Amino acid sequence: MSDFLHFIDELVHTYPLHVDIYYSKTMDWCITVYKKGCAEDYPNSRYKGDDVILCEIQSSDIELAFAKAHVDVKEWLLEHDGGY
Repeated sequence: MSDFLHFIDELVHTYPLHVDIYYSKTMDWCITVYKKGCAEDYPNSRYKGDDVILCEIQSSDIELAFAKAHVDVKEWLLEHDGGY
């Protein structure tokens, strides 16, 4: 979890992102990382409304959720922005 948060903290200085992290006993751990209003800039990405989705994770295991989010964000950046 700490590695993911440090990675995002460094990334947002040059690459604006929104991160939602929450837990509920119905949905477990949920992590969503997205760029607000950028869906048109990344036409080959997933999106919700005008927002492009870098990752959307749901897991009952907190460590697994953060590890998957970390990998998904890095893979998205490699595929759509040439790296991180």
